[in-house]
Amino acid sequence: MPTIHPTAILSGEISLADDVEIGPYCVLSGDITLGAGVRLLQQVNLQGPLTIGEGTVVYPGASLGFEPQDYKFAPGSKTAGVTIGSKCIIRELATVHAATNLDTPTKIGDGVFMMVSTHAGHDAVVGNNVILVNGASLAGHTHVDDKAILSGNTLVHQFCRIGRMVMCSGGTVVLGDIPPFCMAAGRNQIVGLNLVGLRRSGMAQDEINEIKDIFRTVFRKNPPRNELIEILSERGKHSSAAQEMHDFVIHTKRPLATTIRKANREVHGAVE
Repeated sequence: MPTIHPTAILSGEISLADDVEIGPYCVLSGDITLGAGVRLLQQVNLQGPLTIGEGTVVYPGASLGFEPQDYKFAPGSKTAGVTIGSKCIIRELATVHAATNLDTPTKIGDGVFMMVSTHAGHDAVVGNNVILVNGASLAGHTHVDDKAILSGNTLVHQFCRIGRMVMCSGGTVVLGDIPPFCMAAGRNQIVGLNLVGLRRSGMAQDEINEIKDIFRTVFRKNPPRNELIEILSERGKHSSAAQEMHDFVIHTKRPLATTIRKANREVHGAVE
């Protein structure tokens, strides 16, 4: 049987796995499903439609599934809600807002670590094993791919995309798309490659070398989008990493962030 503190309030169609733990002063309302081993420590607020996967732990003050901050969304309207994956850690005061549509929920993947006061806005999609450090905020309709790290107080503009294994330095303001494997800093600038992350991932050295060469010879020139796609398409014939970068760029909704020149990279602590 689930363990539910007597001060917790539950209302609506709520489905709990047998070993769920709901701590003091938690409030759950609406259509909510909590998987095996989910723990709500205390003073957690959940609003359905909401699904949380097994083993996820939610800390005090987190609010998940409430209505989107969108003027076009009438209060009380129906929504696809939020889905949160398994084995996530959601720390104090983190917020994830419900989708603005009826078909596709706001999505948080498996193994995501949302630290204190982080935010995922309506219709955002966060991949697996992403880390959002204290104060990092994703606006509506943003997309963050697997294993990206957004350091403290990173701000991501609506509809922007963050590629796989991207690293954003603290205080980064993202106004355009950041391709896979890159490092972003300052205001909408790509300053280098996340080489530490690439090496730790176990990526083959020849693939890392290919990415380094592409960054030096192509991205630093900030070529027009069509030219960049053509080059990456050709390089992708011999490199899966290059093909991943190509596939990312070809689906961009916003312009790519600007790649700064080599002379400026040390100012931003870039790694190449």
